[in-house]
Amino acid sequence: MDTFNFHNPVRLVFGQGTFDQIGERTAEFGSHALLVTGRSAARKSGLLDRAVASLEAAGVDVTLFEKIMPNPTDEVVLEGAELAREEGVDIVVAVGGGSPMDASKAIAVAATHDEPLWEFLRPEDRREATEATLPIICATTTSGTSSELTPFAVITATEQKMKVGIGSDNHYPKVAIIDPAATLTCPTGVTANTGADVLAHSMEGYFSTAASPVTDLFAEKAIGLVGRWLPKAVEDCSNLQAREWMSLANVYAGYVLSNCGASVMHALEHPISAHHPEVAHGAGLAVMFVSYARHYWDRDPLKFGKIAHLLGRGIAGAPAEQSAQYAADALQTLLDRVGLNIGLEDLGVERDEIPTLVDDALHYMGGAVKKTPADLTRDDLIKLMEDSFEAK
Repeated sequence: MDTFNFHNPVRLVFGQGTFDQIGERTAEFGSHALLVTGRSAARKSGLLDRAVASLEAAGVDVTLFEKIMPNPTDEVVLEGAELAREEGVDIVVAVGGGSPMDASKAIAVAATHDEPLWEFLRPEDRREATEATLPIICATTTSGTSSELTPFAVITATEQKMKVGIGSDNHYPKVAIIDPAATLTCPTGVTANTGADVLAHSMEGYFSTAASPVTDLFAEKAIGLVGRWLPKAVEDCSNLQAREWMSLANVYAGYVLSNCGASVMHALEHPISAHHPEVAHGAGLAVMFVSYARHYWDRDPLKFGKIAHLLGRGIAGAPAEQSAQYAADALQTLLDRVGLNIGLEDLGVERDEIPTLVDDALHYMGGAVKKTPADLTRDDLIKLMEDSFEAK
């Protein structure tokens, strides 16, 4: 057996009612919080008011920053960092989905380092954040990005039109609060898209060159849970049992992502939503699931066969390898059930953009491409995207 490492330093607080522990968990690390969230969802749901009340009850001063958009930009990060410095905050608290959590990590860096933010984002000679980075607390309201459990943050560099990531041990949140009840306010589309992100993290880590026996176990658990419970959560957003299991799937996927990183589908999606910021990250991933399985199932028949079985397809009682070719059909069925049978054209991508998107992926997401154990060429990536252009 090959040697491997597994690392995740985040304290996980999981279960119904844990959202209201934001105050006491934050007070362990700071006394003045910049509370970062999106433009409306957390306020409309009442979760923002609950978070503020919990923080203030614990003696934590609160400065609000409610400006985070989907696919957050370097511009909004710098605005948040300036506010953090002006107000003298000593901790950053994120309430929301992946965008507020990612933005919070970048704000925690930009507020405490003199170097330009681009130096932490650029693909070449990227600077790593130091221990001066503000501590981060994440309370997720979606079951999708797993940002609350990883060292990664993805930010769109506006001038460069690049959706790039930062990541080091100093970006890990101190505490991840995952309350399944807090995800009940997610509408159908957000539920489906974030669920697709859970599946992508799990599958990409499963096939990654960085995979290990530990991450494989987490990936298999996550894939099976998504197959069973995501359709139920999409069908009935108030189904708390489905929300609980999807929240747990998100945890498993987070441990996969934090140790394996992403691979080819994320590498290609980042340029998509960099050029088309209106595209939901999960939808940009979902368009490639079936084509990915069709193109590469024979590269690892055992694991693709296991995916087919985990999603309820394949040859019953036969070795997993014999079911590998059914993985694409299994993924297609799942996408049909959650309303994500879409193609790149449905996201507003033009066919003649594909070479540019692939070149961008190779430029600043090349490390993720290399983690896919298939020695993929530029032509391979173009074929994968072309095959993902139209809904199946």
